[in-house]
Amino acid sequence: MIHPPKPPAFDGSDPQKPLENWVSGKFVLVTRPERQSGSLCELFEAKGAKTRRHPVIEISPAENQRDLIEAVSQIGDFEWLVLVSRNAVRFAMEAIEEVFGELDQAPFGKVAAIGQTTADLFYSITGRKVDLVPVTANSETLGTELGEIAGVEKVMVFRGNRGSAVLGQYLSDAKLNFREVVVYQSQDVVVPQPEVQSLLQAGKVDWVTVTSSAIAKATIALFGEDLKRTKLVSISPGVTQVLTDSGFEVAAEASSPGMKELVAAVNACECDTC
Repeated sequence: MIHPPKPPAFDGSDPQKPLENWVSGKFVLVTRPERQSGSLCELFEAKGAKTRRHPVIEISPAENQRDLIEAVSQIGDFEWLVLVSRNAVRFAMEAIEEVFGELDQAPFGKVAAIGQTTADLFYSITGRKVDLVPVTANSETLGTELGEIAGVEKVMVFRGNRGSAVLGQYLSDAKLNFREVVVYQSQDVVVPQPEVQSLLQAGKVDWVTVTSSAIAKATIALFGEDLKRTKLVSISPGVTQVLTDSGFEVAAEASSPGMKELVAAVNACECDTC
């Protein structure tokens, strides 16, 4: 398979160009789940962009709450807790608080998080820093790093119902005793907002944000070929791969998986008049 060239990754720090605001006046469609879209909209709006929220997936608590509570009650038996996303943090902490009453009463072992933004959310909720953030924010790197830590025996992974199986495979290869616990579930939105669909078809949307592989797939399923009338900004190489494998060009990619970096990528790409 021949893949298109990798889009440039921007962090807004190119010393060859003045730091200017090229996002102002652009219309950005934010596809994150409703509870997560506000901060990204605010970042774009702070630069003068117009935003429209259109979640392409809906996030809700795990369907089997009985199994979740049973699993959470056993966290003291595990040396490591792994949080694969910000959603995993939110829903896992809610379950832990329900079981133990207060988070500071929970028998936490060490905590690992995929990505600094996930680690930051855990800190903001619990007041404690995570013990491990992989050098690259993906399941492969975290699985490798956990496998290399001497003394790691039991690992509990908090994840969504449609999460990747990659981390589990790496932990299995490392012969670690682990348990995966579904703390939230996601479901695709199947009917687009008519006004948004009309704007896309008319070429009036400048940018569409794509901040996870699940969102990439759901966005493609929801809007299809209309996405080729706008520009796509991806949060990571993995997300870019999902889009390009489906035949969609990615105009810009964040330098690292973060919302500020995503906005910087759009700003720099507009500066280059992509």
